[in-house]
Amino acid sequence: MKNLYVLLISILLSYSAQAQLGTDVFSVGDDDTGNYGSWNNGDNQGTGFAPWVLTSNGSAGHYRGTSGQGDPSFAMWSDGSGNYASATRNFNSELKKGDKFSVDLGHSSTINGEVFIQLLDDGAPVITLKFVGGSSEWELNDGGSDFGSGQNYDDFASITFTYTYNEDGSYGYTFGTGGNSSISTSPNDLSHINGFKFQSTNQGTGANFGIDNLAIQSKYTITENSTISSSGDMTVPYLDIQSGSTLNIPSNSNVTVSGNLNNSGTLNLTSTSTDYPSVIPNTSSGSGTATYSRFVNSNSNGNDLVSSPLSGQTWASFLDPINSTALLDDGNIAPTEYAFGPFDKTTGDFENYTDATSATLTSATGYRAATDDILGLNLTFTGTISAGTETATISNSGPSFAEWNLIGNPYPSYINVEDFLNNTANGTLLDETNVGVYGYDGDASDGWIIYNLANSTSSLVIAPGQGFFVAAESSGNIEFTSNMRRTGISGDFIPFRNAELVYLMLQLSSGSKNYKTDFYFNTNASLGLDAGYDAGVWGGIAPSFAVYSHLVEDNTGSELAIQSLNSLDVSEVTIPLGVNANQGEQLTFSIADSTLPASVSVYLEDTVANTTTLLNNSDYVITPTTDLSGTGRFFLRTSEDALSTIENSLDTLNIFALHTSKELVVSGQLQENTVLNLYDIQGRKVVSTKLDSTLIQNRIDVSNLNTGVYMVTVQNNSQELTKKVIIK
Repeated sequence: MKNLYVLLISILLSYSAQAQLGTDVFSVGDDDTGNYGSWNNGDNQGTGFAPWVLTSNGSAGHYRGTSGQGDPSFAMWSDGSGNYASATRNFNSELKKGDKFSVDLGHSSTINGEVFIQLLDDGAPVITLKFVGGSSEWELNDGGSDFGSGQNYDDFASITFTYTYNEDGSYGYTFGTGGNSSISTSPNDLSHINGFKFQSTNQGTGANFGIDNLAIQSKYTITENSTISSSGDMTVPYLDIQSGSTLNIPSNSNVTVSGNLNNSGTLNLTSTSTDYPSVIPNTSSGSGTATYSRFVNSNSNGNDLVSSPLSGQTWASFLDPINSTALLDDGNIAPTEYAFGPFDKTTGDFENYTDATSATLTSATGYRAATDDILGLNLTFTGTISAGTETATISNSGPSFAEWNLIGNPYPSYINVEDFLNNTANGTLLDETNVGVYGYDGDASDGWIIYNLANSTSSLVIAPGQGFFVAAESSGNIEFTSNMRRTGISGDFIPFRNAELVYLMLQLSSGSKNYKTDFYFNTNASLGLDAGYDAGVWGGIAPSFAVYSHLVEDNTGSELAIQSLNSLDVSEVTIPLGVNANQGEQLTFSIADSTLPASVSVYLEDTVANTTTLLNNSDYVITPTTDLSGTGRFFLRTSEDALSTIENSLDTLNIFALHTSKELVVSGQLQENTVLNLYDIQGRKVVSTKLDSTLIQNRIDVSNLNTGVYMVTVQNNSQELTKKVIIK
């Protein structure tokens, strides 16, 4: 829902002081010896770690003191003869992809025995960094053979060892002068490192080993009192928004989480009038606050169809306090009525909630909304992020607009149009004449943008929190599945055309009024009804000013906004057009857009005026002397053969059966006495009648005939036309 003159809504977030997701790091574990008065009891200090577990035997032990890297450090000694001292502790949570563990190591004199530090998986070593007496270089082992670390022994020095669990599942390390950004030779399983151990064995008198400055850093765990933002499109291995922290996703950013999104803090997404941010988690957890501030059009610009991109919010919570001032209201003191509510199929109109309404904004349900500012405003939705399947109940019931159901995208992400339409469960529920997504656009001439398999591509998406109509063949649950989710830009039913598609857009205009109908040519379509490729006008009945088409073959009288035909038909096909317009208003027929080959000519035939206009070169302009309604007078013909004139003939008659009124309709100008004969499937003549040549549309009552397939023959002195019809 875009107005071309709508100014972009400013993002209400300041990013100058914020860190960037995936770039800056946050401390999730920290400990140093400055936290301790004594270390012998193993009491926990610092953050991000479980308590120490200290073990030793014989002449060995632990202390807080010097170990050659500065004073103080977590130190230990072991005086030979098989004596050892070790210290183990767990992390509060296992290392995740993108996390880095670091520690400073030091030794007071030459190592006689062995010292090491290990990263553990439930107590089992995964990575070992060690120095054995008599060697010259520290060695690493990741589950295979020992290999050199690139760092020689250096006593009375502090050397920092860092281990990084890379986002591709490998690891990297740095240690003094040595290091490797990514090692994946044949390591142990790195997906579950949740602790570490360091030990001194058989060192001899005065040879003390120690560590200091334990730290765990993360790019994707946002710690307490931190506020960060995303930038652009990114895929992250996980997201952990801790209590007291905030992640802001601005309008130009899409964040895909390949693992779990845990939100125990605050997650904010903010759109403008043209750009919508998204977040796509593989799984989702946490009880923090998620908000989506979504642009919604004003009443003067045509309202909006929206849905909640988050689930679980009550109407009262949604209304109070910010949205109540942004929504258009009737100004009543009590109860105040707001331009927000679902579609009522009984009345064929939208409900308006009041401040006394008790309702919950149901996931996947669509709502009509209008904001109070002339340019539109943002409304804030709050709730839970879904990473699974969401459903909306649709039905074909009710006295008014029985087929039509207002639903919406339930995710804080885009969804793919083709995936939605090709979903097996959805395909069985949608009306075959109207398989498509019907979106309202306040800027469109007729108000509606229709997407189906004829005009969509694999990249076409629908914006987060976007409402739209679908037509139901039967009752059941429409599905939105997690595999439909996509990143994207815009998608808020801005008119879409793709140069790869072969199509023609015909426009009818009168003054400031415009109405368009589309024709697509592809290998999946035929001259008859092609479910998913042909789409009727919204509501099933074209408005009082409109242009539409009927099927070329097996016509059922459905008024089509989109008709698809086979690619081969573009060289020669005649399509019945329906036109609704008032007497005395000047009408202009024109080609609004086209990707037809240059060799294809497009003609508009007016059988009453007996004219044929090549629309490639000029528009057809007419001022009718009577009201125009339905088909029979105008036909659209595409041809690769040059035509100087096209004589009116029976070929331009439009013949179809109306199921509701049980009538057989013959639309078109008759130039001479013509007889209609109707035959059943056994070839028996069941109806024979003369057609009135003074009428543009003849109607024959067939209410006494059984349901079935019939053949219609229309014949005059020189011509004969036969067509198949289905009477229900």
